[in-house]
Amino acid sequence: MFRSRTRAPAAIGGPVLSAVLALAVAAPAAASPPAPAQDGPIAGFTAENAKWQRRYERLLSAVPSARTARDLDAELAREPALATTTGDRHRVGRIVARLRSYGLKPEVRTYYAYLSMPERVKVEMTAPRRLTLPVKEKRRPWQEFYDEVIPSHNGMSPSGDVRGKVVYANYGRPEDFALLAKNGVSVKGKIVLVRYGSVFRGIKPREAARRGARGVLIYSDPADDGSVQGPVYPAGPWRASDGIQRGSIAQIQLAAGDPQTPGWPSVQGARRVPPSEAPMLKGLVPTTPISYGAAEPLLRALKGKEVPREWQGGLPFTYRFGPGGTRAHLDLRNTFQVRPLWDVIVRIPGSEHPEQEVMLGAHHDSWAYGSSDNLSGTENVLQVGRALGTLLKKGWRPKRTVVLATWDGEEYGLFGSTEYAEQRADLLRDTVAYVNMDGAGGSRFGASATPALDRSVIDASKEVRWPGTGGTLYEAWKAQNSGETPIDRIGGGSDFQAFFQRYGVPAMDVGSASPGSSGNYHCSCDDFYWMEHFGDPSWEYHAAMSRLAGIATLRLANADVIAMGYRPYAQETARYLADFTAEQRRRLGSVVVDVSRDIAQAGAWQRAAEALQARAAEALRDGDTAAFRRLNDKIMRTERDLLTAAGLPGRPWYRHQIYAPGIDTGYATQRLPGLHDALFSDRDVRAARAQEARLFASLRAAARTLAPEE
Repeated sequence: MFRSRTRAPAAIGGPVLSAVLALAVAAPAAASPPAPAQDGPIAGFTAENAKWQRRYERLLSAVPSARTARDLDAELAREPALATTTGDRHRVGRIVARLRSYGLKPEVRTYYAYLSMPERVKVEMTAPRRLTLPVKEKRRPWQEFYDEVIPSHNGMSPSGDVRGKVVYANYGRPEDFALLAKNGVSVKGKIVLVRYGSVFRGIKPREAARRGARGVLIYSDPADDGSVQGPVYPAGPWRASDGIQRGSIAQIQLAAGDPQTPGWPSVQGARRVPPSEAPMLKGLVPTTPISYGAAEPLLRALKGKEVPREWQGGLPFTYRFGPGGTRAHLDLRNTFQVRPLWDVIVRIPGSEHPEQEVMLGAHHDSWAYGSSDNLSGTENVLQVGRALGTLLKKGWRPKRTVVLATWDGEEYGLFGSTEYAEQRADLLRDTVAYVNMDGAGGSRFGASATPALDRSVIDASKEVRWPGTGGTLYEAWKAQNSGETPIDRIGGGSDFQAFFQRYGVPAMDVGSASPGSSGNYHCSCDDFYWMEHFGDPSWEYHAAMSRLAGIATLRLANADVIAMGYRPYAQETARYLADFTAEQRRRLGSVVVDVSRDIAQAGAWQRAAEALQARAAEALRDGDTAAFRRLNDKIMRTERDLLTAAGLPGRPWYRHQIYAPGIDTGYATQRLPGLHDALFSDRDVRAARAQEARLFASLRAAARTLAPEE
């Protein structure tokens, strides 16, 4: 995944897996049976069609297996597959062969993206002693093709040969640099050492560059995902002292996809903006990741004031701000060029509404071997493909077209999915929903979604038996979250972004992870060995997630009336607006942008949604197919109503007015981003009022869309 999860799987606590589990290399257990399909209604289906749907859900659920999951990972994770490399091309070929063996007809779509490759990576400590620091993990005996694993690299970092004193800046957030300044510490002309976490890695060099730093080193602190948490790889799941978290620093909070084609597809011969004009590449300095083993001597030798308690990491000494004591030399030569990448697409045409599509996707590229990130997601898409191939042989057809996709180039900045979406922008108006999987092979479940799809996630979770519990995923989900089923709102960091935040396609992102999953993130240790020993030793969670994704996708494809709930969406939006008003009073001392009419309009939207829900229930009771078509047209248009053609202030690639990645976080969801960015980031009251007018127009359009036809 482009980001480490901020929902439930990322914050996994509790004890690590037992030593017995850590050492077990047993064959997968026999597949646990799918949860018995319930009788009774399914949201959005007539009673008769619900019976038809459940029959095929049972057939689908019987196909995914733990053994298939293990076999797929053993095959696909054998070779590193960084986007656009030979290993990536080999992985694409294997995916295509698998899909064909299931009776499907995959298509490979080629795009051309501007990206970086490391040619030289050299990191040295030059004072108080000279020490060349490692820039690649140790090879483990079971790792094949290890020479193809790239050294430490922050994708899209500029090259540079810089020397300077070192300053420690905690997580590299704006508030961290503000605290340095408060303590009289300047980073101008320095090399800044920051730890991973809290915000998207690209925010860290952006903030350092704004303050005049010459370079940035990013390390994973053992307190966050290493030895402080428990046994480290290969004895346990957590990051070892040589583990390096690679990752892109492209400014995805400004745009996504190929940096040189913002807003249009990067097909061969496409118009390209110069790199100096690409929003995703602006405001950066030479940056590279290192391990906490490499960071230790740099931190240990630092002079200056002691850091506050919340800045102290897990290494066994007192952390200090610097500068003084430690100097470093960072020599990076990164080559930038336009290179081909490959999406794999399967279309299963719908029998009744072939123009309408439901998409299930996951990225197949990885920084190294990628068993967790994101072969777990890709393998689930393949298992769903295998199941659908089985159904097709029995004469089944979906009512709407089902699209299965594995994307390339996600790790650099959501390249493959974005270019595909930009190429098919006009056709996306008929896309019902996009289901994303990015990290989907562990014991703790998590989800994010547009509020309209909350019920789809919850209902599908009730149909899947969760391994080791004797009950359903829904029951396990609640047990893991104090009786709640928390669903986050979509922010940034995976392949849903273009579909949802640029084109208004309703989206959900479903995944699962096990204790210690953050310890293998973007490391060469994210391999088959890690997954077999720590992530999902039985491979049953992979199979369960395949069932979940398959059921959720098929319900969206076959529903008589698409089950999207806009009543809770309107209620949430009204709360966001009330919170925006309260935030103005807190931060500005008064309300300078009045959103009272927007709150009233959100109420009108809610009432229209309630009325539509009543009409849908009546149509389903009566089997009124003409009403189904009218209702579905309205339901499919509503999320698009929330877009603004002008885009968000300062980042027009983003168009969704309710949700976007945070401008200073990159991953975390910013609610009402246009209002927030204009007023609180740009301090531009006039622009904020213009954003309010656009939002009001969108909320009015959403209410009118759902209203009965005159």
